[in-house]
Amino acid sequence: MAKSQPFGHEKLIVYQKAMRFAALRGALLDRLPRCVAACEHLDRAAESILVNIAHASSAWSANERMVCLGHANGSALECAACLDVLGAKSLLSADDVNPGKSLLAEVVCMLITMHKTAADRVCEDRPAYRTKQDRLFDHEDLDVYQAGLELVAWLEAMWNVFSCSSDLRTKLDKSTTAIVLNIAEGNGRFTGRGQVSFYATAYRATIQSVALVDVASAHAAADVAQVESGRELLRRIAAMLTALSKAHAENSSSNT
Repeated sequence: MAKSQPFGHEKLIVYQKAMRFAALRGALLDRLPRCVAACEHLDRAAESILVNIAHASSAWSANERMVCLGHANGSALECAACLDVLGAKSLLSADDVNPGKSLLAEVVCMLITMHKTAADRVCEDRPAYRTKQDRLFDHEDLDVYQAGLELVAWLEAMWNVFSCSSDLRTKLDKSTTAIVLNIAEGNGRFTGRGQVSFYATAYRATIQSVALVDVASAHAAADVAQVESGRELLRRIAAMLTALSKAHAENSSSNT
């Protein structure tokens, strides 16, 4: 029996690397002691990378290819942020996180080049890249992103202090995780409007987190200073997101 021919997208190096990440993601999730919001996002986003690369490869319209590549890139950045969140929660070590993030950085580099050359079909080559602060991804250089990870770590340390139901705990986990993931994906969007949309979602998650922290701390035995440190992080995040959204909105307006 003749061996079946692979689909075009299966020949792409970027697709093969995304497949490697999907396998790595599965192994990491199987080892986690508990499921949190970042696990669900990681599972879904890893699948989205593959699906959108496949769609981009088969699309004949340049605009359709660019849209699919944008979705794939956003999902790759979301995966990287999920790994950061799991690290901030101390559910994964740096040794667990770094191989996956390095692989995602290669995928993102290729996707960016493919997006730039979408009108001329596919070109995957792009040199290795590091940010100004020698990180893998641009969003990691943002103060607001680092503050979001600090918030995740702060909340993880507060679970034994807060008196809250499992439902409230789940909502807080989801809202604080949403802040980090939307900052990462928004920063990687190829248009200013796309960035503003994700920053707006991150801002709404920040305000929701403020209210949920208030509920969780209402009957808690937490020291006032402990709670205030988290609230201060939320205030900083809200202010920085407002400034980022305004700057990108103004930039989009000036370019139209």
